[in-house]
Amino acid sequence: MVLIMSKGRILKYTPLPVFTRFGRRRSAATRGAFWHLPAFLFLACTPQMLPEESAPAARKTQIYINAVGKTSIQGLDLLFFQDAPLFRLDAYQHLNGVSGGRVTGTSSTAARKVVILSNYPTDTYAWSGIRSLGSLADLPFRLEDEDPAAPMLYGESEAGSMGRVTLRPMLAKITLRSIACEFSERPYAGERLQDVRAYLTYASQECRPFAPEDPPSSWLNAGRLDEAGTAALAHPETVLQTLTASLGGRIYPSAGFYCYPNPSDGSEFGSPVTRLVIEGKLRGTTYYYPIDLPGLQADVQYRMDVTLTRAGTTDPDTPAASGSIRLESQVLDWDGRAWEDIHYR
Repeated sequence: MVLIMSKGRILKYTPLPVFTRFGRRRSAATRGAFWHLPAFLFLACTPQMLPEESAPAARKTQIYINAVGKTSIQGLDLLFFQDAPLFRLDAYQHLNGVSGGRVTGTSSTAARKVVILSNYPTDTYAWSGIRSLGSLADLPFRLEDEDPAAPMLYGESEAGSMGRVTLRPMLAKITLRSIACEFSERPYAGERLQDVRAYLTYASQECRPFAPEDPPSSWLNAGRLDEAGTAALAHPETVLQTLTASLGGRIYPSAGFYCYPNPSDGSEFGSPVTRLVIEGKLRGTTYYYPIDLPGLQADVQYRMDVTLTRAGTTDPDTPAASGSIRLESQVLDWDGRAWEDIHYR
């Protein structure tokens, strides 16, 4: 700056650029603050250029990726975050042409955590809004984007050392392993159920894996099959499958249905329970067999064997009469290892 002074009074003041330690000009408000200082403090002022702050060194992190079950990996997104308290985004990479095994990501030495997502339907620019680890709390997984053969997966690891990460889905899997029709009472004794299909109702169609405490807020097939909504899915077979044209003796379709977690088991009013509905025709009338599912968790499989013994209900949102369905069911992990049997009243 240039100062012309007389008898302790400033006659002329011409500011010169003032730079911060990051090489940027100070704001007008900051420069104005100098007017409030005593005049003698300006006599020795000369402009200074402080050196730019050096960037942190780069570091490679090797991670061994494993996906649960037989799920397919069709690309990885790696997001590196710095340490607490802010957990700022440090680096991002997208890797194509990988199917698991050892991968390498690059970040600065300041990175402490890496979040890994697979099969997420977006491009690099969609990650521009992620500034910190907390930003991921708003990241949605949507049923309309899911592919049962290659579901969206996620996992976390520490940065800077060789780590092992198991990528897990947010989906719950409901497997109808077998089904039979055994009508033994009049007037339908010995008859077969026609045009049989199965689907989920009250299927949670959106979740946030980094805010798992959030309850479901959006339902597909609320109370009955929404044909248009189901057809809009990238893979409608996620929630709807045709089983057989005519059902009598036991068949083994091993049909898999998928939706996001729903903790409701139907015991609380206003909290819909997810159902597997069997639908078929008997003498030209459509009957339904709704099966209440237990509270659904992510990365868990619910496997069942179903036997239909009577005509069902004419409303898919109304429970079938007692004794219409015999059911055996198990809770397993995604890979098929059993946890427990489910007993229905």
